[in-house]
This record gives sequence, C-alpha cells and structure tokens, in this order.
Amino acid sequence: YSRSHPGSEGGIPTKLAKVIANNGHPTLAIAYFKADMLPKELEEIPLSYFEKATAWLKQKHPARKHITLIGWSKGAELALLLASRDTVFDRVIAIAPSSVVWAGILDDWQTVPGSSWSHNQKGLPFVAFNPTGPVEGLLDLYTQSLQNRTDGGSATIPVENIRGNVVLYSGGMDEIWPSSSMAASICQRMIENERSRCKHIDYPKLGHLLDYKMLNASEDLYRHFVNSIAGKQ
Repeated sequence: YSRSHPGSEGGIPTKLAKVIANNGHPTLAIAYFKADMLPKELEEIPLSYFEKATAWLKQKHPARKHITLIGWSKGAELALLLASRDTVFDRVIAIAPSSVVWAGILDDWQTVPGSSWSHNQKGLPFVAFNPTGPVEGLLDLYTQSLQNRTDGGSATIPVENIRGNVVLYSGGMDEIWPSSSMAASICQRMIENERSRCKHIDYPKLGHLLDYKMLNASEDLYRHFVNSIAGKQ
C-alpha cells in the first residue's frame, strides 16, 4: 500500500491518491497542515503524527507487507525524511524532491520560520532562508540559501539510511527550488554509501509541478508514478 503527502499548499493530495488507489494499491492520503484540527502553517510539524498514521495503516491492512511513501515538493522532502528514520518503508517516490530539511513556510514572509519538522517537541536541523544576492523568485531564495547554508550538514537528509528503493522525479526548469540538482545529489549520496537503489528521472523542459501538458501524448506521468509503486520503474 502507499501513503501520499502533499506539498507546501497543504490539504489532502486527493488527485494523485485516487489514481494510485484506482490502480489497485490501497492508499492513505495524509494532510499535515491547512486542514481541520491541524496546524495552519508549515512549521515544526511533529513526525509522531506520521508515525501514528503508519501504525494505523499497518493495522488496517495487516496482510500488506510493503509500504511506499509518495510525496511532492515539501511532501517529497517529508517522504525521504520519514524513510530515512524508519525501515518499515521499502519504496519512496519523491517528486520535485529536496535533499535537505528546509525552514518552514509561513504566511507572513517577514517572520523568520523555524524548521519544517520536529521530533520530541524539538525542531529538526534545517537550512534557513539566507539569500545574499538579489532574489527575483523562490528559486533564487532556495538556491542561494543552499549555497549559504550554515547548518554544517546536519540538515542533510540521511538518505543512505533508507532501506528500500528510491525513485526521484524532477523538472529541469523547476521554478521553486533546484530539484534536479538536489535529486542528483540524493542518488549520489546513496551510491557513495553503497545504496545504489536510487533512480532519478529528470524532465529537462518541465517545472516544479511537472506540467503534463508539456509532455508527449505517449507520456503519462501518473502512469509513471503507478509503475514506480509496482517496481516497474
């Protein structure tokens, strides 16, 4: 079965979850902010929330032995982070991924955010927003912040701890953050640590949302995702 996490827009990723479920994979789509009874902003979201969801899913489908994590953007960051901390996940599909834990995202951009995620009521190490040059958009913000990071490497997601296969999708024209280069670094880190089960699929002409309208008619992006769950990618 699979779990699907949304990106920085919050709410429940129903479209992708429905496609996956309709192809025979029991699916749990999880909101973690901007939904009823959940935080209004993406800052210091407790990882224990997702641990409870995993326990519920295993109890609901005890005969299912494989769990795939799927996330897009911030959800991809989360999926890689969770899989690096728990060996129960045997496959990760990360779309427009991040190689590091980032600062949270607040509605008020004048407020300095803490970490996106927390454990035991303590924010995880993160890369802070730290641009030093002109910022014309989010890509500049994230790229410069990555170059100017001061965390000493502690915010890097330890993907070498992931037990299962990792499939990464990115767009070479990502306008939000440098997902292509971060995806490449994720696979490189896994290979260097003898974790060669990493595949990176890059679409040079696509952006952060991998706009399927830019693809050839024969390329069904969601079909690629479903095939990845089934181990066909």
